[in-house]
Amino acid sequence: MTRLFHVIALIGWLAAGSPLALADGGLPVTPFQARYEVFGKGLSLGEAVMSLTAVGSDGYRMSSDVKPSGLAALLASARVHEQVNGKIHDGRIQPIRYERQMDTGKKSSNVQLDFDWQASQVEARDNAEHATLPLSPGVVDPLSLNMVVMRDLQLNRLPKQYTLVDETELKTFQIHNQGEETLNTPLGQLRTIRISHSKSGNTRITTFWFAPELHYLPVRIAQYKKGQEVMRMEVRAAENSP
Repeated sequence: MTRLFHVIALIGWLAAGSPLALADGGLPVTPFQARYEVFGKGLSLGEAVMSLTAVGSDGYRMSSDVKPSGLAALLASARVHEQVNGKIHDGRIQPIRYERQMDTGKKSSNVQLDFDWQASQVEARDNAEHATLPLSPGVVDPLSLNMVVMRDLQLNRLPKQYTLVDETELKTFQIHNQGEETLNTPLGQLRTIRISHSKSGNTRITTFWFAPELHYLPVRIAQYKKGQEVMRMEVRAAENSP
């Protein structure tokens, strides 16, 4: 259960290496709020809510909250909260402060990332662990990465790999475009683009279904290990935010 909620916390998983054109309101994608149902091995475990809002003329805030519900809430108290504040500078997404808090009832963790773009470095903390990592254009945090991949899909320029900062490491993922697939969802029948990512030598594969008619919002997210599904998120509601 702990690993499952940690995986869900990493909804954002992609980063871009080139400047982005800006959408209305100064952000690369349309602000939104989306609610997902979380499944583990076919059982409903809880709910996840992810949102993006504009802050001023060039700032943004993203957040993600995951919590168990129903029977799962009686069996586990795992909760995950993520939030990032950043800005759009010369067409690039630049996070400033990212934090993830996870509490499983038995164990808690607090990940903090402080981005210093002038010094080209990021201070990364995971509880007592600390690292100073090099920072290059396009490297962002797990949440900000959602904006990047959504915009890349809009521009039809998905690269072969992306790099992000998570916990106290830089992580690079290989990207595979698996074509189109139509899904039946509570929002209706949606045409989606299916994208998967994996790390070299790792048996875990995460797959995303992005819906073009919803500004490329991810409407399904699933993780597989050795070919078996271990977790899945399905969209239940979505709306544009101010």
